[in-house]
Amino acid sequence: MRNIDATTGRITPNLLKLAWPVAISNLANVFYNIADTFFVGQLENSAQAISAVTVSFNVVFLLVAFAIGISTATTTLISQYYGAKDHDNLEKTVHTSLVVICSLAFVVTITGIFTKSWIFALLQTEPEVIPLAEEYFTIIMVGMFFMFTYFVLSSMLRGVGDTKTPMIAGVVSNIINIVLDPFLIYGWLFFPELGVAGAAYATVFSRFVLSVYLYYRVIQKDCPLGVKLSHFKIDFAIVREIFRIGIPSSLSEMSVAFGSMLILGRVNVFGTIATAAHGIGTRFDSLLYLPMAALGQASATMVGQNLGAKNRDRAYRTGIAAMKFIFLSTLGITIVFILFAKPLLSLFTNSIEVVDLGSFYFYYHFSFFCFLGLRVAMLFAFYGAGDSRSAFITTIIALFVLRVPLSYLFSYTGLGIKGIWLGMGLSYLITSAFMIVIFTKKKWMEKAVTLRNEIPAAQ
Repeated sequence: MRNIDATTGRITPNLLKLAWPVAISNLANVFYNIADTFFVGQLENSAQAISAVTVSFNVVFLLVAFAIGISTATTTLISQYYGAKDHDNLEKTVHTSLVVICSLAFVVTITGIFTKSWIFALLQTEPEVIPLAEEYFTIIMVGMFFMFTYFVLSSMLRGVGDTKTPMIAGVVSNIINIVLDPFLIYGWLFFPELGVAGAAYATVFSRFVLSVYLYYRVIQKDCPLGVKLSHFKIDFAIVREIFRIGIPSSLSEMSVAFGSMLILGRVNVFGTIATAAHGIGTRFDSLLYLPMAALGQASATMVGQNLGAKNRDRAYRTGIAAMKFIFLSTLGITIVFILFAKPLLSLFTNSIEVVDLGSFYFYYHFSFFCFLGLRVAMLFAFYGAGDSRSAFITTIIALFVLRVPLSYLFSYTGLGIKGIWLGMGLSYLITSAFMIVIFTKKKWMEKAVTLRNEIPAAQ
Protein backbone atom coordinates (compact mmCIF):
# COMPACT_ATOMS: atom_id res chain seq x y z
CA MET A 1 0.00 0.00 0.00
CA ARG A 2 1.27 3.50 -0.81
CA ASN A 3 0.49 5.57 2.28
CA ILE A 4 1.68 9.15 2.80
CA ASP A 5 2.41 10.56 6.25
CA ALA A 6 1.52 14.23 5.70
CA THR A 7 2.79 15.34 9.11
CA THR A 8 6.33 15.55 7.76
CA GLY A 9 8.01 16.85 4.59
CA ARG A 10 7.09 19.79 2.37
CA ILE A 11 3.41 20.69 2.23
CA THR A 12 3.04 21.38 -1.49
CA PRO A 13 4.68 18.17 -2.79
CA ASN A 14 2.65 16.09 -0.32
CA LEU A 15 -0.52 17.89 -1.37
CA LEU A 16 0.11 17.19 -5.03
CA LYS A 17 1.12 13.57 -4.41
CA LEU A 18 -2.17 12.97 -2.64
CA ALA A 19 -4.22 15.05 -5.06
CA TRP A 20 -3.39 13.66 -8.51
CA PRO A 21 -4.71 10.13 -7.83
CA VAL A 22 -7.83 11.70 -6.29
CA ALA A 23 -8.28 13.79 -9.44
CA ILE A 24 -8.15 10.69 -11.61
CA SER A 25 -10.53 8.87 -9.25
CA ASN A 26 -12.94 11.79 -9.41
CA LEU A 27 -12.60 11.88 -13.18
CA ALA A 28 -13.53 8.21 -13.29
CA ASN A 29 -16.61 8.93 -11.16
CA VAL A 30 -17.65 11.81 -13.39
CA PHE A 31 -17.33 9.64 -16.47
CA TYR A 32 -20.01 7.31 -15.16
CA ASN A 33 -22.53 10.07 -15.77
CA ILE A 34 -20.79 11.55 -18.79
CA ALA A 35 -20.68 8.14 -20.49
CA ASP A 36 -24.37 7.57 -19.76
CA THR A 37 -25.23 11.04 -21.07
CA PHE A 38 -23.12 10.60 -24.20
CA PHE A 39 -24.49 7.21 -25.21
CA VAL A 40 -28.16 7.94 -24.47
CA GLY A 41 -27.67 11.24 -26.29
CA GLN A 42 -27.23 9.27 -29.52
CA LEU A 43 -30.67 7.67 -29.21
CA GLU A 44 -33.50 8.82 -31.43
CA ASN A 45 -35.24 10.50 -28.47
CA SER A 46 -32.03 12.32 -27.54
CA ALA A 47 -33.49 15.26 -25.59
CA GLN A 48 -35.86 13.08 -23.56
CA ALA A 49 -33.16 10.50 -22.79
CA ILE A 50 -30.66 13.14 -21.63
CA SER A 51 -33.36 14.81 -19.54
CA ALA A 52 -34.22 11.47 -17.90
CA VAL A 53 -30.60 10.85 -16.91
CA THR A 54 -30.22 14.47 -15.75
CA VAL A 55 -33.27 14.43 -13.51
CA SER A 56 -32.37 11.00 -12.10
CA PHE A 57 -28.81 12.10 -11.40
CA ASN A 58 -30.01 15.04 -9.31
CA VAL A 59 -32.24 12.78 -7.20
CA VAL A 60 -29.49 10.16 -6.81
CA PHE A 61 -27.09 12.89 -5.71
CA LEU A 62 -29.54 13.91 -3.00
CA LEU A 63 -29.70 10.36 -1.62
CA VAL A 64 -25.95 9.74 -1.97
CA ALA A 65 -25.42 12.74 0.31
CA PHE A 66 -25.87 10.36 3.26
CA ALA A 67 -22.96 8.23 2.09
CA ILE A 68 -20.81 11.28 1.43
CA GLY A 69 -21.44 12.53 4.97
CA ILE A 70 -20.44 9.24 6.57
CA SER A 71 -17.42 9.02 4.28
CA THR A 72 -16.34 12.53 5.21
CA ALA A 73 -16.56 11.65 8.89
CA THR A 74 -14.61 8.45 8.25
CA THR A 75 -11.80 10.28 6.47
CA THR A 76 -11.67 12.89 9.24
CA LEU A 77 -11.43 10.39 12.09
CA ILE A 78 -9.08 7.98 10.36
CA SER A 79 -6.70 10.74 9.23
CA GLN A 80 -6.60 12.24 12.74
CA TYR A 81 -6.06 8.90 14.46
CA TYR A 82 -3.48 7.94 11.85
CA GLY A 83 -1.64 11.22 12.47
CA ALA A 84 -1.84 10.63 16.22
CA LYS A 85 -0.60 7.02 15.82
CA ASP A 86 -3.73 5.86 17.67
CA HIS A 87 -4.13 2.46 15.99
CA ASP A 88 -6.77 1.20 18.42
CA ASN A 89 -9.31 3.92 17.61
CA LEU A 90 -8.34 3.80 13.94
CA GLU A 91 -9.34 0.13 13.76
CA LYS A 92 -12.57 0.79 15.66
CA THR A 93 -13.45 3.59 13.25
CA VAL A 94 -12.95 1.33 10.24
CA HIS A 95 -15.24 -1.45 11.43
CA THR A 96 -17.90 0.86 12.85
CA SER A 97 -18.03 2.90 9.64
CA LEU A 98 -18.58 -0.22 7.55
CA VAL A 99 -21.48 -1.37 9.72
CA VAL A 100 -23.06 2.10 9.65
CA ILE A 101 -22.73 2.56 5.88
CA CYS A 102 -24.22 -0.85 5.06
CA SER A 103 -27.25 -0.15 7.27
CA LEU A 104 -27.67 3.27 5.74
CA ALA A 105 -27.50 1.90 2.19
CA PHE A 106 -30.46 -0.39 2.88
CA VAL A 107 -32.60 2.45 4.27
CA VAL A 108 -31.77 4.84 1.41
CA THR A 109 -32.47 2.22 -1.27
CA ILE A 110 -35.93 1.43 0.08
CA THR A 111 -36.76 5.11 0.56
CA GLY A 112 -35.65 6.04 -2.94
CA ILE A 113 -37.63 3.32 -4.68
CA PHE A 114 -40.88 4.12 -2.88
CA THR A 115 -40.70 7.91 -3.27
CA LYS A 116 -39.41 8.26 -6.85
CA SER A 117 -42.75 9.10 -8.46
CA TRP A 118 -43.45 11.83 -5.95
CA ILE A 119 -39.97 13.32 -6.37
CA PHE A 120 -40.13 13.44 -10.17
CA ALA A 121 -43.55 15.08 -9.99
CA LEU A 122 -42.21 17.64 -7.51
CA LEU A 123 -39.43 18.50 -9.98
CA GLN A 124 -42.06 19.29 -12.63
CA THR A 125 -40.49 16.70 -14.93
CA GLU A 126 -41.96 16.61 -18.44
CA PRO A 127 -44.56 13.77 -18.79
CA GLU A 128 -42.68 12.12 -21.66
CA VAL A 129 -39.50 12.02 -19.58
CA ILE A 130 -40.92 10.50 -16.38
CA PRO A 131 -41.14 6.81 -17.53
CA LEU A 132 -37.52 6.86 -18.71
CA ALA A 133 -36.35 8.63 -15.55
CA GLU A 134 -38.14 6.20 -13.23
CA GLU A 135 -36.74 3.16 -15.05
CA TYR A 136 -33.16 4.48 -14.93
CA PHE A 137 -33.50 5.63 -11.31
CA THR A 138 -34.92 2.33 -9.99
CA ILE A 139 -32.02 0.31 -11.39
CA ILE A 140 -29.48 2.73 -9.91
CA MET A 141 -31.23 2.44 -6.54
CA VAL A 142 -30.96 -1.35 -6.55
CA GLY A 143 -27.18 -0.97 -6.90
CA MET A 144 -26.91 1.77 -4.27
CA PHE A 145 -25.22 -0.60 -1.78
CA PHE A 146 -22.15 -0.82 -4.01
CA MET A 147 -21.99 2.94 -4.42
CA PHE A 148 -22.14 3.48 -0.66
CA THR A 149 -19.45 0.91 0.12
CA TYR A 150 -17.23 2.43 -2.57
CA PHE A 151 -17.49 5.85 -0.94
CA VAL A 152 -16.60 4.68 2.55
CA LEU A 153 -13.80 2.31 1.53
CA SER A 154 -12.20 5.04 -0.57
CA SER A 155 -12.47 7.50 2.32
CA MET A 156 -10.71 5.05 4.63
CA LEU A 157 -7.80 4.64 2.27
CA ARG A 158 -7.51 8.40 1.74
CA GLY A 159 -7.42 8.90 5.50
CA VAL A 160 -4.18 6.93 5.76
CA GLY A 161 -2.74 8.68 2.71
CA ASP A 162 -3.42 5.98 0.10
CA THR A 163 -5.11 7.73 -2.80
CA LYS A 164 -3.69 5.48 -5.52
CA THR A 165 -5.70 2.33 -4.74
CA PRO A 166 -9.09 4.08 -5.18
CA MET A 167 -7.71 5.64 -8.36
CA ILE A 168 -6.80 2.28 -9.92
CA ALA A 169 -10.13 0.77 -8.93
CA GLY A 170 -12.08 3.75 -10.25
CA VAL A 171 -10.35 3.75 -13.63
CA VAL A 172 -10.90 0.02 -14.17
CA SER A 173 -14.54 0.30 -13.10
CA ASN A 174 -15.13 3.23 -15.42
CA ILE A 175 -13.63 1.34 -18.37
CA ILE A 176 -16.06 -1.49 -17.66
CA ASN A 177 -18.95 0.98 -17.61
CA ILE A 178 -17.94 2.66 -20.88
CA VAL A 179 -17.49 -0.68 -22.65
CA LEU A 180 -20.82 -2.06 -21.42
CA ASP A 181 -22.87 1.09 -22.14
CA PRO A 182 -23.25 0.77 -25.94
CA PHE A 183 -23.80 -2.99 -25.78
CA LEU A 184 -26.65 -2.65 -23.29
CA ILE A 185 -28.12 0.61 -24.62
CA TYR A 186 -28.11 -0.22 -28.33
CA GLY A 187 -28.29 -4.03 -28.10
CA TRP A 188 -25.00 -4.84 -29.78
CA LEU A 189 -24.12 -8.49 -30.45
CA PHE A 190 -26.32 -10.79 -28.39
CA PHE A 191 -27.24 -8.17 -25.74
CA PRO A 192 -30.83 -6.89 -25.52
CA GLU A 193 -31.54 -3.29 -26.60
CA LEU A 194 -32.38 -1.67 -23.26
CA GLY A 195 -32.07 2.03 -24.08
CA VAL A 196 -31.74 4.31 -21.05
CA ALA A 197 -32.07 1.31 -18.70
CA GLY A 198 -28.95 -0.22 -20.25
CA ALA A 199 -26.88 2.74 -19.04
CA ALA A 200 -28.10 2.12 -15.50
CA TYR A 201 -27.31 -1.61 -15.60
CA ALA A 202 -23.78 -0.89 -16.85
CA THR A 203 -23.22 1.58 -14.01
CA VAL A 204 -24.44 -0.81 -11.33
CA PHE A 205 -22.32 -3.71 -12.54
CA SER A 206 -19.17 -1.60 -12.79
CA ARG A 207 -19.68 -0.26 -9.26
CA PHE A 208 -20.10 -3.82 -8.02
CA VAL A 209 -16.67 -4.70 -9.41
CA LEU A 210 -15.25 -1.50 -7.90
CA SER A 211 -16.52 -2.12 -4.36
CA VAL A 212 -15.42 -5.78 -4.36
CA TYR A 213 -11.89 -4.82 -5.39
CA LEU A 214 -11.58 -2.10 -2.75
CA TYR A 215 -12.78 -4.42 -0.02
CA TYR A 216 -10.24 -7.01 -1.13
CA ARG A 217 -7.49 -4.38 -0.82
CA VAL A 218 -8.41 -3.15 2.68
CA ILE A 219 -8.31 -6.66 4.16
CA GLN A 220 -4.75 -7.24 2.96
CA LYS A 221 -2.07 -7.44 5.64
CA ASP A 222 -0.04 -4.54 4.22
CA CYS A 223 -2.97 -2.13 4.67
CA PRO A 224 -2.70 -0.05 7.90
CA LEU A 225 -6.49 0.06 8.32
CA GLY A 226 -6.53 -3.27 10.13
CA VAL A 227 -9.77 -4.63 8.65
CA LYS A 228 -10.59 -8.04 10.09
CA LEU A 229 -13.74 -10.07 9.42
CA SER A 230 -13.97 -11.07 13.08
CA HIS A 231 -14.03 -7.43 14.29
CA PHE A 232 -17.17 -6.16 12.60
CA LYS A 233 -18.98 -4.58 15.51
CA ILE A 234 -20.19 -1.12 16.47
CA ASP A 235 -18.27 1.05 18.92
CA PHE A 236 -20.86 3.59 20.07
CA ALA A 237 -18.30 6.21 21.07
CA ILE A 238 -17.09 6.12 17.47
CA VAL A 239 -20.68 6.18 16.20
CA ARG A 240 -21.28 9.43 18.12
CA GLU A 241 -18.25 10.99 16.45
CA ILE A 242 -19.26 9.71 13.02
CA PHE A 243 -22.69 11.26 13.37
CA ARG A 244 -21.36 14.46 14.96
CA ILE A 245 -19.27 15.04 11.87
CA GLY A 246 -21.29 13.06 9.35
CA ILE A 247 -24.79 14.45 9.92
CA PRO A 248 -23.88 18.09 9.23
CA SER A 249 -21.76 16.87 6.31
CA SER A 250 -24.70 14.88 4.93
CA LEU A 251 -27.03 17.83 5.45
CA SER A 252 -24.55 20.01 3.59
CA GLU A 253 -24.49 17.60 0.66
CA MET A 254 -28.25 17.21 0.77
CA SER A 255 -28.59 20.99 0.79
CA VAL A 256 -26.43 21.17 -2.33
CA ALA A 257 -28.54 18.47 -3.96
CA PHE A 258 -31.80 20.08 -2.85
CA GLY A 259 -30.62 23.45 -4.07
CA SER A 260 -29.74 21.89 -7.42
CA MET A 261 -33.18 20.30 -7.56
CA LEU A 262 -34.86 23.65 -6.85
CA ILE A 263 -32.87 25.22 -9.64
CA LEU A 264 -33.63 22.28 -11.93
CA GLY A 265 -37.31 22.70 -11.14
CA ARG A 266 -37.10 26.29 -12.39
CA VAL A 267 -35.08 25.18 -15.43
CA ASN A 268 -37.73 22.60 -16.33
CA VAL A 269 -40.30 25.39 -16.67
CA PHE A 270 -38.42 26.55 -19.77
CA GLY A 271 -38.94 23.19 -21.54
CA THR A 272 -37.09 20.04 -22.56
CA ILE A 273 -34.41 21.89 -24.57
CA ALA A 274 -33.51 23.98 -21.53
CA THR A 275 -33.40 20.89 -19.31
CA ALA A 276 -31.11 19.08 -21.74
CA ALA A 277 -28.81 22.12 -22.05
CA HIS A 278 -28.67 22.45 -18.28
CA GLY A 279 -28.03 18.72 -17.93
CA ILE A 280 -25.05 18.73 -20.27
CA GLY A 281 -23.75 21.87 -18.60
CA THR A 282 -23.83 20.22 -15.20
CA ARG A 283 -21.78 17.34 -16.60
CA PHE A 284 -19.09 19.87 -17.46
CA ASP A 285 -19.56 21.28 -13.96
CA SER A 286 -18.46 17.90 -12.72
CA LEU A 287 -15.36 17.99 -14.92
CA LEU A 288 -14.42 21.47 -13.75
CA TYR A 289 -14.99 20.40 -10.16
CA LEU A 290 -12.30 17.71 -10.48
CA PRO A 291 -9.14 19.73 -9.75
CA MET A 292 -10.71 21.61 -6.86
CA ALA A 293 -12.22 18.48 -5.31
CA ALA A 294 -8.98 16.53 -5.67
CA LEU A 295 -6.88 19.19 -4.00
CA GLY A 296 -9.59 19.73 -1.41
CA GLN A 297 -9.81 16.05 -0.49
CA ALA A 298 -6.02 15.82 -0.35
CA SER A 299 -5.87 18.87 1.92
CA ALA A 300 -8.57 17.39 4.18
CA THR A 301 -6.37 14.32 4.71
CA MET A 302 -3.34 16.50 5.40
CA VAL A 303 -5.24 18.83 7.72
CA GLY A 304 -6.62 15.82 9.62
CA GLN A 305 -3.25 14.12 9.98
CA ASN A 306 -1.55 17.32 11.15
CA LEU A 307 -4.26 18.15 13.66
CA GLY A 308 -3.98 14.55 14.84
CA ALA A 309 -0.30 15.30 15.43
CA LYS A 310 -1.41 18.61 17.08
CA ASN A 311 0.40 20.74 14.50
CA ARG A 312 -2.09 23.59 13.99
CA ASP A 313 0.22 25.86 12.01
CA ARG A 314 1.01 23.18 9.42
CA ALA A 315 -2.70 22.36 9.10
CA TYR A 316 -3.53 26.02 8.42
CA ARG A 317 -0.74 26.41 5.86
CA THR A 318 -2.06 23.32 4.10
CA GLY A 319 -5.43 25.03 3.69
CA ILE A 320 -3.82 28.15 2.26
CA ALA A 321 -1.78 26.13 -0.24
CA ALA A 322 -4.91 24.29 -1.38
CA MET A 323 -6.79 27.56 -1.90
CA LYS A 324 -4.06 28.92 -4.19
CA PHE A 325 -3.78 25.78 -6.31
CA ILE A 326 -7.53 25.30 -6.64
CA PHE A 327 -8.20 28.88 -7.67
CA LEU A 328 -5.49 28.94 -10.35
CA SER A 329 -6.15 25.47 -11.80
CA THR A 330 -9.90 26.11 -12.03
CA LEU A 331 -9.35 29.49 -13.66
CA GLY A 332 -7.18 27.91 -16.36
CA ILE A 333 -9.66 25.13 -17.14
CA THR A 334 -12.69 27.44 -17.28
CA ILE A 335 -11.00 29.71 -19.83
CA VAL A 336 -10.49 26.74 -22.16
CA PHE A 337 -14.06 25.52 -21.69
CA ILE A 338 -15.57 28.93 -22.38
CA LEU A 339 -13.51 29.35 -25.57
CA PHE A 340 -14.63 25.96 -26.92
CA ALA A 341 -18.18 25.88 -25.54
CA LYS A 342 -20.10 24.90 -28.68
CA PRO A 343 -17.69 22.20 -29.93
CA LEU A 344 -17.70 20.61 -26.48
CA LEU A 345 -21.48 20.68 -26.22
CA SER A 346 -21.76 19.13 -29.70
CA LEU A 347 -20.01 16.02 -28.40
CA PHE A 348 -23.03 15.18 -26.27
CA THR A 349 -26.03 15.94 -28.43
CA ASN A 350 -27.06 16.23 -32.07
CA SER A 351 -29.60 18.94 -31.22
CA ILE A 352 -28.55 22.37 -32.54
CA GLU A 353 -31.03 24.05 -30.18
CA VAL A 354 -29.45 22.40 -27.14
CA VAL A 355 -25.94 23.41 -28.26
CA ASP A 356 -26.89 27.05 -28.89
CA LEU A 357 -28.67 27.44 -25.56
CA GLY A 358 -26.09 25.43 -23.59
CA SER A 359 -23.26 27.72 -24.72
CA PHE A 360 -24.72 30.43 -22.49
CA TYR A 361 -24.37 28.08 -19.54
CA PHE A 362 -20.63 28.19 -20.21
CA TYR A 363 -20.47 31.96 -20.71
CA TYR A 364 -22.48 33.04 -17.66
CA HIS A 365 -21.86 30.28 -15.14
CA PHE A 366 -18.28 29.16 -15.68
CA SER A 367 -16.90 32.71 -15.63
CA PHE A 368 -17.20 32.62 -11.83
CA PHE A 369 -16.25 29.00 -11.18
CA CYS A 370 -12.78 29.79 -9.78
CA PHE A 371 -14.47 31.47 -6.79
CA LEU A 372 -16.35 28.26 -6.13
CA GLY A 373 -12.87 26.73 -5.95
CA LEU A 374 -11.94 28.97 -3.03
CA ARG A 375 -15.09 27.93 -1.21
CA VAL A 376 -14.39 24.24 -1.80
CA ALA A 377 -10.82 24.55 -0.46
CA MET A 378 -12.07 26.09 2.77
CA LEU A 379 -14.88 23.56 3.14
CA PHE A 380 -12.46 20.64 2.94
CA ALA A 381 -10.19 22.26 5.50
CA PHE A 382 -13.19 22.45 7.84
CA TYR A 383 -13.98 18.81 7.14
CA GLY A 384 -10.40 17.74 7.79
CA ALA A 385 -10.63 19.29 11.23
CA GLY A 386 -14.06 17.80 11.89
CA ASP A 387 -15.77 21.21 11.91
CA SER A 388 -18.67 20.12 9.76
CA ARG A 389 -20.96 22.61 11.56
CA SER A 390 -19.19 25.60 10.00
CA ALA A 391 -19.24 23.81 6.66
CA PHE A 392 -22.98 23.25 6.98
CA ILE A 393 -23.82 26.82 7.98
CA THR A 394 -21.78 28.36 5.19
CA THR A 395 -23.30 25.92 2.69
CA ILE A 396 -26.83 26.90 3.73
CA ILE A 397 -26.01 30.58 3.31
CA ALA A 398 -24.33 29.96 -0.03
CA LEU A 399 -27.30 28.03 -1.39
CA PHE A 400 -30.48 29.40 0.10
CA VAL A 401 -29.50 32.98 0.79
CA LEU A 402 -27.53 33.47 -2.40
CA ARG A 403 -27.51 30.84 -5.18
CA VAL A 404 -31.18 29.81 -5.38
CA PRO A 405 -32.65 33.30 -4.78
CA LEU A 406 -30.28 34.94 -7.27
CA SER A 407 -30.98 32.25 -9.89
CA TYR A 408 -34.74 32.65 -9.56
CA LEU A 409 -34.50 36.46 -9.48
CA PHE A 410 -32.50 36.72 -12.70
CA SER A 411 -34.66 34.10 -14.43
CA TYR A 412 -37.64 36.48 -14.19
CA THR A 413 -35.75 39.14 -16.15
CA GLY A 414 -35.32 39.26 -19.90
CA LEU A 415 -32.47 36.75 -19.53
CA GLY A 416 -34.88 33.90 -18.79
CA ILE A 417 -33.05 30.57 -18.46
CA LYS A 418 -29.73 32.38 -18.94
CA GLY A 419 -30.45 34.37 -15.79
CA ILE A 420 -30.46 31.18 -13.75
CA TRP A 421 -26.91 30.43 -14.83
CA LEU A 422 -25.73 33.98 -14.19
CA GLY A 423 -27.25 33.95 -10.69
CA MET A 424 -25.46 30.70 -9.88
CA GLY A 425 -22.13 32.19 -10.95
CA LEU A 426 -22.51 35.41 -8.97
CA SER A 427 -23.29 33.44 -5.81
CA TYR A 428 -19.84 31.81 -5.93
CA LEU A 429 -18.10 35.18 -5.86
CA ILE A 430 -20.09 36.47 -2.88
CA THR A 431 -19.82 33.21 -0.93
CA SER A 432 -16.04 32.98 -1.15
CA ALA A 433 -15.71 36.50 0.27
CA PHE A 434 -17.50 35.83 3.58
CA MET A 435 -15.98 32.37 4.02
CA ILE A 436 -12.45 33.77 3.95
CA VAL A 437 -13.28 35.71 7.11
CA ILE A 438 -14.27 32.51 8.93
CA PHE A 439 -11.23 30.60 7.66
CA THR A 440 -8.68 33.18 8.79
CA LYS A 441 -10.03 33.19 12.37
CA LYS A 442 -8.73 29.58 12.69
CA LYS A 443 -11.35 28.47 15.24
CA TRP A 444 -12.36 25.58 12.98
CA MET A 445 -9.14 23.72 13.90
CA GLU A 446 -10.22 23.29 17.52
CA LYS A 447 -12.90 20.76 16.47
CA ALA A 448 -10.34 17.99 15.91
CA VAL A 449 -11.23 14.95 18.03
CA THR A 450 -7.57 14.42 18.91
CA LEU A 451 -7.45 17.91 20.39
CA ARG A 452 -10.72 17.57 22.29
CA ASN A 453 -9.97 14.04 23.55
CA GLU A 454 -13.65 13.07 23.49
CA ILE A 455 -12.82 9.44 22.74
CA PRO A 456 -10.30 7.73 25.00
CA ALA A 457 -7.29 6.24 23.24
CA ALA A 458 -8.31 2.76 24.37
CA GLN A 459 -11.60 1.34 25.63
